[in-house]
Amino acid sequence: MKNILFICTEGFDTPGPSNHLISSLIEDMLESGFKITLIQSRRTKINDDLPDTLKDKEHLNVNIVNRKVLEKNSFVLRYLEEASYAFKCFKIWRKIKDVDAVFVQSCPTVIFSILLLKFFLKKPILYSVQDMWPGSAVNSGVLSNKIIANIFYKVQKLAYKNSDLLTVISEDMKTKVVEQGVPKEKIYPIVNWFDDRTVHEVSWEENRFVKKYNLSKDKFYVQYAGTMGYVFDYKMVLNVAELLKEYKEIQFQMIGQGSQKDAFIEEKEKRGLDNIIFYPLEPQDMVSDVYSTCSICLIPLKKGIIGNSVPSKAGLLMACNRTIVNSVDRNSDYYRLFNENEMGISASNHHPKEVASAILDLYQNKEKRKRMSKIGQDFGRKYYSRSVNTQKFINLFYKMVSAERKK
Repeated sequence: MKNILFICTEGFDTPGPSNHLISSLIEDMLESGFKITLIQSRRTKINDDLPDTLKDKEHLNVNIVNRKVLEKNSFVLRYLEEASYAFKCFKIWRKIKDVDAVFVQSCPTVIFSILLLKFFLKKPILYSVQDMWPGSAVNSGVLSNKIIANIFYKVQKLAYKNSDLLTVISEDMKTKVVEQGVPKEKIYPIVNWFDDRTVHEVSWEENRFVKKYNLSKDKFYVQYAGTMGYVFDYKMVLNVAELLKEYKEIQFQMIGQGSQKDAFIEEKEKRGLDNIIFYPLEPQDMVSDVYSTCSICLIPLKKGIIGNSVPSKAGLLMACNRTIVNSVDRNSDYYRLFNENEMGISASNHHPKEVASAILDLYQNKEKRKRMSKIGQDFGRKYYSRSVNTQKFINLFYKMVSAERKK
């Protein structure tokens, strides 16, 4: 039985967009006959250290590293703390004797884990790139110092070079990685999936989110549910909501938390936009209910983000039979994917009027909305489902272990 070491950036105790991906991947790998050694952090203690699906699983060995909660604007302290976490993980995995391959999650300090693994463990490394550092930080305006950014770009290239395989979450991201000198044959696009065992459309009558907030069925809900961080273009939401404020049935649901939420709320109040309503983050088991509430979903990303990161909620929305309006870069593969397959509408993130027009089109054309959501649902089952995409990871680990055995 082959043992795969998983080094995770965060722990399951802290809510995050990758939690459901990691838990389902580990579960499916255990079912495929792998042994898993998991190293994760414990930071906020909001959730249990393991989701129910992984508790008491045979052949799963879990190691916990306690960490501090730091302010998000304390970049230097956060970077140093993350680097420290890599060395604490090193103290744990250095004592493990039977590792056959390693899964490493992306984060700004991933280079420390990869170099330590390369020189001390000397086993194949799969680097799972969810968010390209520092590309997303540069394009979102978080990192504006060009000298520091160039240093991080060079460090990131070292991480790519010293990994055996890279997985990215879109063709756009693969293009970005190739541009940084990584051979194409080393890169495998695997999208962020939805769990086709649990995620599904929930009827209005049975919807727990609807009941919790006593929502009106007469409204047309344009929803964003997720992290309101630096890649999230809240100014686009404000501009679009202002353009559509005369349509009293159209209401913008903003669900979740993030570093930009306070600024978003403040600007919303200044503009007097009562068609934007904020809701807190819901627990993971409410995903189907939340996404099934909306009439359509709006995914607004800042310019340059789509090649460095990809919205993970697309597959979830497709599973819940919902139509997506994207506000993204016009020259991206992701933009073309929706328009060419007619499973949603992609509009330019330069033009609020274009985004507003797309929303208004779907508001006024119910049959078009239903047709697009059905196409999206079928597309999602084929390309975004858990059963399809975890198997791609499993095949890569078999490939890595087999290649290692032949050395």
